[in-house]
Amino acid sequence: MGILIYTASRTFLRVAFFVGGGLEVHGKENTPPTGPLIVACNHASHLDPMILGAAFDRPLHFMARRTLFDVPGFSWLIRQNFAFPLDRDGDSRDALRAFGDRLQQGNAVVMFPEGTRSHDGALQEMKPGVGMLAVRNLTPVLPVYIWGSFQSWSRGRSFPRPHHLKVLIDPPIVPSSDKALRKAEQSRITLETGAALNRMEKAAWAGEKDPPAALLEKWRREELAGSAAQSDMESAGEAS
Repeated sequence: MGILIYTASRTFLRVAFFVGGGLEVHGKENTPPTGPLIVACNHASHLDPMILGAAFDRPLHFMARRTLFDVPGFSWLIRQNFAFPLDRDGDSRDALRAFGDRLQQGNAVVMFPEGTRSHDGALQEMKPGVGMLAVRNLTPVLPVYIWGSFQSWSRGRSFPRPHHLKVLIDPPIVPSSDKALRKAEQSRITLETGAALNRMEKAAWAGEKDPPAALLEKWRREELAGSAAQSDMESAGEAS
């Protein structure tokens, strides 16, 4: 029953996003068709889980606030669409176990490594959980960036508005099985996930008009930092 409901929901969403401005997916070939997978995506809107569900051909599993499972009818629907509850005020170990159980069953599970929705449309700093979950479960991380969801339904907006959407998918980041590298691997995967999302953020905005002011400021800071680092390297070379 679950896969039938999920497939019907995905078809409905694809039609809705097509009518609402279109949904294009880049890098779909980077998605492993089977096996456990952590889909690590930026988070700018309530639309993001639905956009991911429409963009991917293989079913995705999602964590959702436990309170959503108290709503009659809606609880049944999201369970049929492979959502499972997350109690933000409960024991975090329960959430980790639930996440790990889905991975051990060979599923692709979505997480938002920023921890919360962006307030300004710019990618936020990665939380360490993505690296920890990848290493603990020896599961590849698939970095994914959604463009357009912030413009459609940002924080503070009561309802979504039609907007073109883009989903960019990077190649998976695979953790090492060497237990001696466990801590270093957690840091590496978190950093590489953040770097991939930053790359895709710039690629998604290339050629687009009027990026958010926060993005322009972030890119300016990165450019200045890069120029300073280059200057330091040149000075060190001259000194030697």
